[in-house]
Amino acid sequence: MKYAEFNVDTNKIEFLNSVFGIESVLLNGKNISNKFSFFGTNHNITLNSVDLTLESEYKQFDKGEILLELKENGKSLEKQTLLIDKKQRVYWLVIGLASGFGLFKLLDVII
Repeated sequence: MKYAEFNVDTNKIEFLNSVFGIESVLLNGKNISNKFSFFGTNHNITLNSVDLTLESEYKQFDKGEILLELKENGKSLEKQTLLIDKKQRVYWLVIGLASGFGLFKLLDVII
């Protein structure tokens, strides 16, 4: 699911995130970075011999936000704050409840 788009000169950097925590970064439609993250991570991008970093930070339990910041050599170029999709929050709630119930049943059998 696409969350954000950054434009640097004539280049388009897109940030996508799956329900299962896989973050992807596309540069002009080409996948350049995939990382797994629940709380945020950094994606390194080289664009015309310039090193950029796209930082993601999740505020899942606080405000339900994703904070994205595009940086060049540590200097902020652009920031975006996005709301987490409600479907994604519901999926994680269901997964958490199912995991807790399963662990409870497993421990009940063992003990």
